[in-house]
Amino acid sequence: MDFREDPNAEPAELWQPEGASYYNGELILQPQQRLTQQQQLELLDTHPMFTGKCPQCNYEFDRDYTARVHWDCPECGWMDDSV
Repeated sequence: MDFREDPNAEPAELWQPEGASYYNGELILQPQQRLTQQQQLELLDTHPMFTGKCPQCNYEFDRDYTARVHWDCPECGWMDDSV
C-alpha cells in the first residue's frame, strides 16, 4: 500500500529544449551543423578518410585510419582544410 502512485501528484514533465537532449539526466546541447546535407554527402564521396584516395590525383593513402590525423597528399600537395 505504501508504494502506490499518488493519484493527486502532478505528472513528471517530459520535455527537452530544441537543440538539446537529456542523457543520464544531464542536459546536453547538440552542436550546430556547419555543413549542409549536400556538403556532408559530398564530403563522404570525396574525402580520403572515407574513400582512401586523394580527391585530386587519386593517390592511395595507407589504410591505417586510426593513427591518421592529417590527410595531406604527398603526391600532388592537396591539403585537408577541415582541421
